[in-house]
Amino acid sequence: MAVWPKTEWPVDMKFMEKEQVNNNAECPACHSVMGSTLHISLCAGNEIVEVIPPERRKRQLRCGHEEVEPSAFPLVSAAHEFKTPLVVMLGYTDLLLNGHLGAVNQRQKQVLGEMQEGAQRLQKLIQDLLLLQELKAGRIVAQYQESTSVDESVSEIFNYWASTATQKRIRYQFNPSEGNERVRIEALKLQHVISSLIENALKHTPAQGLVTVSVTPCFWEQRKAQSEFLFNMERKESRKVENAVRIDVSDTGRGIAPEHHDEIFGDFVQLPGGSARGTGLGLAIARRLVEAHGGVIWVESEVGRGSKFSLLLSQAKQEAN
Repeated sequence: MAVWPKTEWPVDMKFMEKEQVNNNAECPACHSVMGSTLHISLCAGNEIVEVIPPERRKRQLRCGHEEVEPSAFPLVSAAHEFKTPLVVMLGYTDLLLNGHLGAVNQRQKQVLGEMQEGAQRLQKLIQDLLLLQELKAGRIVAQYQESTSVDESVSEIFNYWASTATQKRIRYQFNPSEGNERVRIEALKLQHVISSLIENALKHTPAQGLVTVSVTPCFWEQRKAQSEFLFNMERKESRKVENAVRIDVSDTGRGIAPEHHDEIFGDFVQLPGGSARGTGLGLAIARRLVEAHGGVIWVESEVGRGSKFSLLLSQAKQEAN
């Protein structure tokens, strides 16, 4: 039997050695050896959904809306001073509304209710400003040792908004993945993002409309070079594995014109005809939170045909029992 130096191996033998190296690599989906029976039984033959998010242009926003650097936030330093007085104001308002400081008539309750609503809006603005400052300063980064069950976290925040959907007579649906996928983000941060998307969807969907929240495991090729490094070969279609999770929040509202699809993720951006009570920070914070954890968020929408906000996050390795 002939023996060749490695540099002179026939092409088919070189391929066999290369294939053997690949078969010893860990599958990012099931985390077993690529050539093992377990990997073949878990991953082979399954139809993998591939998601290719749209490329985001350099964030130069339209209509003069440009992202502001932290130094341009004079309100941020003052926001810390506003927090305590607002808590006191809301506390006393609640005592008055509940009659703990004496009887109040209907007109007084109405005025107190308006005061409470205004104070809560201001409190939300202050919280958003401070969180935005944290994100801009890079103090909120992905904690990759933390992982979150997507279905559990999304289900919890979905149920939180169920009463609002009922009050507005909006049909409300949740489509979980039922695969117990986990992503590299803390539960509260993921819920913050999804809550903002659901709140917007419910706000802009008319009665008898439909808001749907869906979770889908998928393949996301973040970088071709990264894929080649993982498998030590050119990726073939059969090599796609579920390595990410896509979360969609869809509505049947009035929709968003294409020229605003990038703009709405900017700081303090409110589209014409939008709610005057908004701060223009919800989507900006959601976008920054997602990107801080290596994900991407975008919108697909047409005027008069509703909107679908989507985000992609990498799957985390399943924790051992």
